[in-house]
Amino acid sequence: MIEITICKRPENKTYRSIQVSGHADSVEEGADLVCCSVSVLTINLVNSLDHFTDDSFMFDQHESIGFMSVVFPEEPSKEAELLLRSYELGIMSTAAQYGDWLKVYTQEEV
Repeated sequence: MIEITICKRPENKTYRSIQVSGHADSVEEGADLVCCSVSVLTINLVNSLDHFTDDSFMFDQHESIGFMSVVFPEEPSKEAELLLRSYELGIMSTAAQYGDWLKVYTQEEV
């Protein structure tokens, strides 16, 4: 099971962090559409943030345990917010289709 937690700031609902953990194990390794989809969306988000914005963020990844995180120490720019909203849309659409292998949680970070 892949679990994604999207944290937003309570005062203005801007993104604070995204954490991805686990493996879908929906089929054999290399053919797992759920893992591939989540990985592509997440890596594309990180690459887009790096390439298209001047935002400061921290990225951590541990492939062996299926872990990725993106943390914004400060409020994201308008450009970053748009990329993050697009990521959330893609992840939610994937979860709607493959909910047996992917759960998405949104929360306000205190």
